[in-house]
Amino acid sequence: MRWILTGLAIVAGLMGGLAVLWAATAGGGTPAASHGGHLAGSPAAGTPYAGRYDSASAIRSLTPEEIVQIERGEGAGFALPAELNGVPGPRHVLDMAHDLGLSHEQRARVQTISDDMGEAVIVAGQRYLSVAQTLEEDFRAGTLTEADLPGRVAEVARLEGELATAHLLAHLQTAQVLTSTQIADYTRLRGYT
Repeated sequence: MRWILTGLAIVAGLMGGLAVLWAATAGGGTPAASHGGHLAGSPAAGTPYAGRYDSASAIRSLTPEEIVQIERGEGAGFALPAELNGVPGPRHVLDMAHDLGLSHEQRARVQTISDDMGEAVIVAGQRYLSVAQTLEEDFRAGTLTEADLPGRVAEVARLEGELATAHLLAHLQTAQVLTSTQIADYTRLRGYT
């Protein structure tokens, strides 16, 4: 989701600029708020990112923790649209199997969903990290052109969407295995209600 919004903003900025204003204000209400309360270009505009990102990393737009989570096939925030809206994830359901009263059949079905998701998100994550890294390397090298930028950003966003879809699909499939009571218990036990 990070790259999708950023990518849309960059592409739209090259084509006219209205979506840039929308993307900038979506997170904090004003363009200045999206830069930690500072106007872009002001001396303090970069400070929200200081200390959060590794300046020696090949992918500086992701935290080291996010990169590790993506490499391991962990959530890295991609499943939040489902997780925070009552659609449980397979890994957490398996961790809570006893508390949720899963039957042996439910446990086996959720395990299969989790295994399939794990395989899919590892591969999708590798592709996503690879194109994100290449984009950043080209920015650092100064070889990226305005003509190439929209397609490159669209590819990063597409692969990020593929990764998010793999996570979210597993949530939808898991919810189909559970009863409404188990989903309500999951939501309560996870602290979302």
